[in-house]
Amino acid sequence: MKLRWLLILAWLAALLPPALGEGGLVPSEIKMKAALQSVIAQQLEAIRAGDYAAAYVFADARIKSMYPVERFEQMVKSGFPIIAHSTSAKFGLTFDDGDNAVVNVRVFGAERQSLDYQYTLRRDGEAWRITGVSLLKDQTTEV
Repeated sequence: MKLRWLLILAWLAALLPPALGEGGLVPSEIKMKAALQSVIAQQLEAIRAGDYAAAYVFADARIKSMYPVERFEQMVKSGFPIIAHSTSAKFGLTFDDGDNAVVNVRVFGAERQSLDYQYTLRRDGEAWRITGVSLLKDQTTEV
């Protein structure tokens, strides 16, 4: 049993950003977790509704400087098709340091296919903005 937990912890550590090991990000408290997940959920809802202008509001200034709203829409549709056509999402591990955060999200497509993504966010005044989304590689192995 102890070996199993050690393997699970090693697997989780492989999914976490390097800053966690350096004392940076820590597991988010309930209120922070809800705030971070709300930002992502609102952006996903706007994308589902085809309202990319509303989804764009949740993007960080760096993303906005690289992608005007029309290119943002194209980038989501071509680079993240499951997100563009998602039906739901399930939130996983959530970490923050008060100014930066990482949230793992399983996004479900129309036919219940799913992919796991890692969202990164940054505090912008009182609001949180999404700084990036990356596909999580399958880290599972048989034990």
